[in-house]
Amino acid sequence: MVEIKDLEDPRIAFYRSLRYTPISHIKAKVFIAEGEKVVVRLFRSALKIHSIFAILDFYERYKDLIDEKMVPENCKYYSDIKLMEQIVGFHLHSGVMAIGYKPDNLDLAALSPTIVALNGVNNSENVGQIARICRAFGVDSLISDEHSTSPFLRRAVRVSMGNVFYLKIRETDNLIKDLIFLKSKGYQVVSFELTESSSNLFNFNIPSNAVLVFGNEDKGVSSEVLNISDSVVQIPIQKGVDSLNVAVASAVALYELYRQKWYKNVVNG
Repeated sequence: MVEIKDLEDPRIAFYRSLRYTPISHIKAKVFIAEGEKVVVRLFRSALKIHSIFAILDFYERYKDLIDEKMVPENCKYYSDIKLMEQIVGFHLHSGVMAIGYKPDNLDLAALSPTIVALNGVNNSENVGQIARICRAFGVDSLISDEHSTSPFLRRAVRVSMGNVFYLKIRETDNLIKDLIFLKSKGYQVVSFELTESSSNLFNFNIPSNAVLVFGNEDKGVSSEVLNISDSVVQIPIQKGVDSLNVAVASAVALYELYRQKWYKNVVNG
């Protein structure tokens, strides 16, 4: 392992000044994982590891897991937590971070029968929450469109609690084109939006092959997406409340999907 003593050591350049996602991360197609639970989930995932930067206690407790990932010795960095905090620019609770490589962008054919699509969801905390909610309710495929925050930005990864590492993710530069292709393959596009003709979620049977679209925090699902949607669904709420946060809305919708699948399994024995 490599002890880090100098704030400017070039070997830990990817760990420096992490209050925001650095441009260097985006160009190198890497992401930061921070905190014990998130880093452990990264190491237990299929994703490739660039390096790890932690206090010695973490190495001692997770030696077998780290060895199993075969991280090169010269990419295992350590220092005391005070120096780590000076390097990264914020207080660390557990003294462990890692850099992972983003997975290859998936083709549409690699996605599962149920897909969540983000249409202009640009708050990274919402994206992270939705990734976590997807995994909680059995949805493993996520499309992030050209106007949405990447699920691999630092805050999205952190809020997802590492669950993003276990999803099939496609970051698309043309959501409309993707949706049209998926419709040609038998998927139904179901957008969650409040309109005069929206169906009530609790009276709606979610198709087995479906793309569930959640829209921008302010403007909702775009008109272009609504125009090609097979169904538009709303979550019934009390009058006087404008709408739900998009992550909360996804939780309600995906729980209902989960409930419907559970009920069908019970009925079918």
